[in-house]
Amino acid sequence: MTRFRIATVGLCAAVLLTVGSIVCAHFNLNINIRTIHFVHTDDGLDVYVRVPTPIFLAGLTGAVQDDGTVAPAPYTYNRTETGVLLHYLDLDEIRRNADDFAHLVARGHRIFVDEQPLEGQAISVRIHPALEQPPFVELSEVKEAMNGAVFSYPYDEIYAGETVTDVLIRYDFGSAVDTFLFESEFKPGLPGEELLANLILDHYPGGTKVHRLRGLLNEPVEIRNSELAAIVTFVVEGVRHILSGLDHVLFVLCLTIGAATITGLLWRVTGFTIGHTATLSLGFFGFVPEGEWFVHAVEISIALSIIYAAIVALYLRDRTVGEVSNFFVTIAIGLLHGLGFSFVLHEILLPGDAHLWKLLVSFNVGVEIGQVMIVVAGWGLLWLVSLIRDSFLTPARWVVAMPCIGIATFWVVERVRNLMEVAPGL
Repeated sequence: MTRFRIATVGLCAAVLLTVGSIVCAHFNLNINIRTIHFVHTDDGLDVYVRVPTPIFLAGLTGAVQDDGTVAPAPYTYNRTETGVLLHYLDLDEIRRNADDFAHLVARGHRIFVDEQPLEGQAISVRIHPALEQPPFVELSEVKEAMNGAVFSYPYDEIYAGETVTDVLIRYDFGSAVDTFLFESEFKPGLPGEELLANLILDHYPGGTKVHRLRGLLNEPVEIRNSELAAIVTFVVEGVRHILSGLDHVLFVLCLTIGAATITGLLWRVTGFTIGHTATLSLGFFGFVPEGEWFVHAVEISIALSIIYAAIVALYLRDRTVGEVSNFFVTIAIGLLHGLGFSFVLHEILLPGDAHLWKLLVSFNVGVEIGQVMIVVAGWGLLWLVSLIRDSFLTPARWVVAMPCIGIATFWVVERVRNLMEVAPGL
């Protein structure tokens, strides 16, 4: 139990250092991916769900008690250690009432067919420590994970936030289901819950459609037998990732304003695309050094690439030369950013997925679309400035580049400090 205790105590301690003497009274969302398999039957759907346990338990805590802590959620008990409130699963109680525990998961996942809600029946439940959870990608793995005891690990107690719960829910419709709506009613109120990654695999006869959605899914989403609809979810995720990643946005913006001509801009963008496409896959499949230090090192390099691109944009004297050479430089920089993209892929893709390459391509297409949006915005800004007066272009570049340098410099300092914390010997 040592590693689970250290992880949770450490996280709560960090919160305490930030907010003072407030007791840590919330579950921790230490695992942030929910996987759902829809299996079509002649009578409806069998749904296999793997969900972080806090997602369905955190919203069930009781009122604040006299000691300032909240009453424990069902099937949990609280313990305060060194001023930190910890949430444990009551494993004995769960074993005695496994069906009711499974129902907590089932009642929070709703399915509608032709606007008719289907009644879900929890069939079986298993709980796994997050660090030891079995594979949950192929259907054979999913069914294997559902075998055995409710909790078959050699721990007397375990933190709720360090576990995932697998449940098989059966929805009867009386006939096969093609298109349906799915929603989740869980509202745990956890930090980061809006970033919950939902990997949905619809095993329709004739082929599996894989969807990638973000958040708690409190609004109904349509699941239908459409390959295009499934792929679009990964394209959208790629767009969202690059547009929400400020470091990537700032680099592409500086890359754009530093281009001399449209031709030079195309050279730069193409080089960046080639670079990040290569390492996006290599990083995801693990063909890079392991260890947290490597992630921090890549993040430092990405911040430095922003500073480099901004300086090039500011001090470009002869704007008619060097564009082809910049092509090779941006390939090298793209390799770094591709590694950054690959880190997030582990949150939205499972390495053993049979459709992995198709989804990787879809995600990368989304990244390219987002990149084009940034390029068009940056180049369009310069064009508008040039319409006013060409002499304004240089000041405009300074207005854009200098804040980028400032932000990136702050990131370098911060990320170097983070690197030294995980690898003090470097």
